[in-house]
Amino acid sequence: MTGWAVTHRAPFAALYVRVQETLREQPGLFAEPRWAGGNLNAAFVAAYLRSYEADRAGRPVPDAWRIVFATAREGDSNAGQDALLGANAHIQRDMPYVLAGLGLVRADGTSRKGDFDRAQAVLDRAYGPAVADIARRYDPLLTVADGRWNPLARFTVHELLVLWRQNAWRYTRGLAAASSGAQWQAASRAVETNATAWATLRAAVKVPGYGHVRDGYCHGDRRGLPASPTAVKWTQPPASGRPHEGA
Repeated sequence: MTGWAVTHRAPFAALYVRVQETLREQPGLFAEPRWAGGNLNAAFVAAYLRSYEADRAGRPVPDAWRIVFATAREGDSNAGQDALLGANAHIQRDMPYVLAGLGLVRADGTSRKGDFDRAQAVLDRAYGPAVADIARRYDPLLTVADGRWNPLARFTVHELLVLWRQNAWRYTRGLAAASSGAQWQAASRAVETNATAWATLRAAVKVPGYGHVRDGYCHGDRRGLPASPTAVKWTQPPASGRPHEGA
């Protein structure tokens, strides 16, 4: 495995591991735990791994993920950008398809929006420890960066994640309301366009040569790093009857 694959995709994986650990620490958070912590979580992880493995195998991936992996290859972003690029692709691109496949309402017709919103607490709790992990292992800039390099600095990370998750729910409603293939395709284009636009913006600022700084830092001590996302055994939920969203 090449250096960029080890280090520059790792920040999002580190964030993801922390989210999963935090989710397990809050078993009583959800009204419908089998859905929120079970089927939804497993399908969401599976969506990420599909793109992760497709890119490693040289197969096409959705545009938002293409930007994530291309930015990692270029190497001159900072690790915070890498983590949030992954978060954007996963939340704003993957989540609408996953939610649409599993359904926005329970069997009794009540909305699952409450549990969807409660999951924000998991992200909020996981983010601080994840940033500390990423700064310690991959990029010291995260310990001192003040955000002035960031074209989205007016947003805190919490505000970004809230916005992205609410966007995901809104785009899911478009997918769920589709009653024909043409309507599904239109709703899908809206999902892809939104996630790709955010990815383009987040990837825009780079510091030429910064990748060498990051590589030198994280190659100095590789002990105690998070496991590869493929090393964790996830439960795959049953296939949905909805049209598949693509690679």
